[in-house]
Amino acid sequence: MERIITKLNAGLLYIAQAVLIIMVFLVTADVLGRWLFSQPITGAVELTELGLSMVIFLSIGYTHLKEEHISIDFLVERFPEKAQWIVEGFINLIIMAVMVLMALSLFWYAERLLTSGTVTGDLGLPIYLFAAVSGIGSIVFALTALLLAIKYVAKVGGK
Repeated sequence: MERIITKLNAGLLYIAQAVLIIMVFLVTADVLGRWLFSQPITGAVELTELGLSMVIFLSIGYTHLKEEHISIDFLVERFPEKAQWIVEGFINLIIMAVMVLMALSLFWYAERLLTSGTVTGDLGLPIYLFAAVSGIGSIVFALTALLLAIKYVAKVGGK
């Protein structure tokens, strides 16, 4: 399970990195076009907004897997080691539950956007695709939180 989740997160991270690089070039070209030729790139703002949602949702699971999120643990760090692991396991179970709910909401929202035919204003891109991608990222994040919860519970049982 750990190998699969690690590979899923790595794959989504590569996609997020590619989207981020494209966004950098797009914003740079848009600014230069606006400044040099008084001609911005049509849809650059739309693409940046949609790309940002992809970058966030596709990379958040990887960040959690590496435990690189900002955490305030001044209280928990005073607990005995086993108690810290129990708290971390419980927190990861809460994160998993919230992310599953978020993913379900995003998939439901994507379905509504698909049925209604909602598209972006300038480029006419179907928004449901981006909501679905965010849902996929949320599911992988939930699986990552479950993996970490299992690891912390195993630590408690093993020591």
